[in-house]
This record gives sequence, C-alpha cells and structure tokens, in this order.
Amino acid sequence: MRCFFLPIPLEEKEKRMLENYFSRPSTLHRLRSGPIGSDVDDLATALHQQGYAWDSIRNYVRGCDQFARWLSHHGYAPSTASQTLVNRYISALPRPPCGKLPKYAQGLSHLLKLWRQKQRLPECIEAPPRTEADHWLLRYEQYLDQVCGLAASTRHHYRRLARRFVATCFGTGRVDWPSLHAQQIADFIRQETADKHGGGRRLPSTAVRSVLRFLVFSGALSPGLEAAALAPRQWSHASIPQSVTAHEVEQILALYAGPSPTALRNRAILTLLARLGLRAHEIVSLRLDDINWQEAHLVIRAGKTHHERVLPLLQDVGATLAEYLCWGRPATTSRAVFLHCKAPFRPFSASSSISYLAARALVQAGVTRCARRGAHVFRHSAASHMVNGGASFKDVADVLGHQSLHTTGIYAKLDLATLSAVALPWIGDAQ
Repeated sequence: MRCFFLPIPLEEKEKRMLENYFSRPSTLHRLRSGPIGSDVDDLATALHQQGYAWDSIRNYVRGCDQFARWLSHHGYAPSTASQTLVNRYISALPRPPCGKLPKYAQGLSHLLKLWRQKQRLPECIEAPPRTEADHWLLRYEQYLDQVCGLAASTRHHYRRLARRFVATCFGTGRVDWPSLHAQQIADFIRQETADKHGGGRRLPSTAVRSVLRFLVFSGALSPGLEAAALAPRQWSHASIPQSVTAHEVEQILALYAGPSPTALRNRAILTLLARLGLRAHEIVSLRLDDINWQEAHLVIRAGKTHHERVLPLLQDVGATLAEYLCWGRPATTSRAVFLHCKAPFRPFSASSSISYLAARALVQAGVTRCARRGAHVFRHSAASHMVNGGASFKDVADVLGHQSLHTTGIYAKLDLATLSAVALPWIGDAQ
C-alpha cells in the first residue's frame, strides 16, 4: 500500500517557520501567544531569507519577544516603539564585559523594520532644520547636489567643513553673511590646514570657496569675497606617487589564495585595484550588469568625473571575478558585485571599507614604506606599471578616468627609462 503526501504550500511553510528553530511546544506557545505572536513567524522568515545563522535567528527572536514584553509591561503600544524607547530598553540590560551590544538587543532593528513594513510604525521623517544655520546648510547641500552635481562623498566632506565654518564665524547666534570679512575666512582656513598634510591641505580652502560661491549664487553675498579663500602653497609634482612593485602586488594577492568566501572576495577586489586602477568608490558601485562577459569588458559608471568609461576585462581579472561570483558570493537579490560575507550580506555602504581592506592587505604583506596606505596606492601602482611598460599618458588617462592629462602627468616622474635619456650629465668628478 502506497502513501502519498501532499507537498506543503510555501505560504504554510512560512507560517510554520518557527518550528525550524524551536522544538519545545511550551516555547512555541509562549512566543506565539506573546506580544509579537502574529509577527514571530514573519520575523523568523525574514531573518532566514537574509542568510542569518540558525543560532542567530533563535537569539534574535527571543530578544524581540523580550523587548515586546517590556513594551507591554510599561504600557507602550508597538506603534510607539521609537529609537528613544529602544535606547532606554537597551540601557537597562546587563552589558557584556567586552562592551558589545547585549545579546537580547541585537535583533531589535529587524523587528522595527518588520513593523514599519506592516505600517505599524510611522516612517522615519528627517527632522526639519532647527536653526538659521541649519537652513543655510540644507540649501547648500541641495546646491551641491542639484547645481554642482558633486558625488555623495564630496558633499559629505564639504558639508562637514561648511558646518564648522558657520559655527566659527557666527557661533550659535544669527547668521549675518554681509558682516563676513576676508580675515575670518583666512583664519579659518589656516586653522583647518594646521594639522593636515598632502592633498588634505587643499580641502578646507576648496570647501570654503564652494560655500562662498553658493552665497553669491543665492544673493547673500556680493561677488569677490571668494577670492579670500586662498589655497595653501603646495607643489603638485614635488613628491613621487607612492606605489608597490609588481612582485609586492603578487605577494599581496597570494595572501588571499584560499577558497573561503572572504578570501575570494578580497582577492577579486585587490585584483581590480592593482590591474585596472579602479577607485574605491568604483569598486563599491560595481554592479553585476556592468560586467560584459561576452565582449570581455567592464563598464565603470559615471562617478567623480561624471563620465562613463569602458575597461577591458583582463584574463586574470575575469578569472578572479568569476571564481568569486561562482563560489564566494552569497545568494542574494542585490545586484552589487561585492557584498559582506556575513549575514545579512549587504553591499558595502562606503568606499572606506575598500580602503581599509587595501590598507590591511599592505600591512599583512609587510609593505610598510608607504606613508599613506589604502586603495589609492594600488591605483598609483597600476599607473606606474603602465607608464614603465610603454603606455602613453593618453592611454593611462583613459584607463584611470582622468579628465586632464595634467593629472596623469605626475606619473612622468616614474618613467625612469625616458628620464635617464634626457638627464643632463653630472658636473664634477662624483658619479
């Protein structure tokens, strides 16, 4: 006699998701009869779909149930679960010795997100500007975005310096732009550049000049005062770009020769940095649709220079990318190429993650001579290897995405063969 079992529909499986993590009937009854009883299976399903480990899902569900019971005990409805209440609840929990977030507070963000999706919590609304300075800074950010078209990272740096500039000039009082004079501008720039080195010394003057141009644009200032934002003297070709040798690049890539997802991802990222000289934010912005396997090229979307460019997909670059996509990249609906290797497998939120990864690789490989370690060291290295390999400055500029050959000209100092041919003989007996 044959027995036939009908398959359980997917909707029914999701309703019974909790049974995958808790087996005791008393525990299941307590969770389903508690304040989040109608949401507990949906919460477990959402965590499962994001790739969290079995133990993590159990702990998160228990923590969310405890938080909901705390709300109910203190007379709060779920619709009032603001971040202030969450912080108040967390502050009452015992802190672990290592200083990390308490165990039963680690999954609360997922519960709040689920409640927002079910429209039980109001959507997060950005607080309106409170002071006159806040109003000016909001308009300035809109100007940077809509008029200047600057990248998000550049807007962040300019806005940070603009806030300090306004606070230095007017404190917490009334913002009176017509009373601004050149000495205030010069003093602020001198103060901001006192502890900075290299290219960072130019940022304060560039940001302040941008603020003053915005004020002229909006009619708050008459033209001319922006000339007071003088950039500190800096010889752009006085130093040699820091780079690593081809042998050192191979040593760095060998650090991530293992089969783990993290090793496969890091090797693919470092290969893109070292072979194609991509910027860190270009790595973060890379999407699966930007890789054309049939025609063997990468599309680098418009970013810092507002120009899209197409780069050849070199053999080793394509091989490391394919290996990561096939064996290291987690299953997810995200179209970003590079993701975190731990649940919930989100894309990198900022280019600083790539710079940190590159800096750590340099340290692990024993490359300590570079004063500034990060993704740009590999970009300089790629350009140096192309110049010394006989590539023209136009070719290097096209690969790196430079708008001006003047920018690429810094790598002329690394073309040792050409420089030795035009070098003048040394005067005197010393050789």
